Amino acid sequence: MFLERHNSEEARIQQGIGLFEQVRNIPYKLGLDGDPNKLVSEGVGNCTRKHLYLLPRLGQLGYKIDIGIAVFDWRQLSIPKEIVSLLNDPIQTHMFLFVDGNPIDATWPPYLPGFSSDQWDGVNSTSLGVTALKVTRFNPLIFQTRLSASSAFNILKNLSEKGKPTPFNNAFNLWLEGFQRTG
Repeated sequence: MFLERHNSEEARIQQGIGLFEQVRNIPYKLGLDGDPNKLVSEGVGNCTRKHLYLLPRLGQLGYKIDIGIAVFDWRQLSIPKEIVSLLNDPIQTHMFLFVDGNPIDATWPPYLPGFSSDQWDGVNSTSLGVTALKVTRFNPLIFQTRLSASSAFNILKNLSEKGKPTPFNNAFNLWLEGFQRTG
């Protein structure tokens, strides 16, 4: 009985790791909506799309999932200053997940130099893809309820603004594409 439970737990962890790596390795792009159903078909994702894709799939594997929202400063990332200077406000929000209480972040593909792109062992934390100035944790059902309410607009204001074409988004995406071609 113990061996059977151990094998099923190991299989669950391996499936979780595989799912995390699949999502993490998808190229990052700003200016996308957060629709997780488009992640695989379009082959690009932002932090929202990637983590909303992972959320139900990791949950189906038996992980307890919460949503994390970090406030961060783009100026603290390894991005050329001339690109960051295109931002009206460098303080924005970033989505990640808490999995069994541990933060994990599948945002940045591993080929991007200077960005946190950890391996996940299926159990412990990874580094966040940004330096968090503040972190808020949401139960997914509460998060969904807040999205449905007008007060949720303020929670995801910056996330929704990422969907708009901007000089920053365009310059950042072009810069990232250079790494995709060489990575």
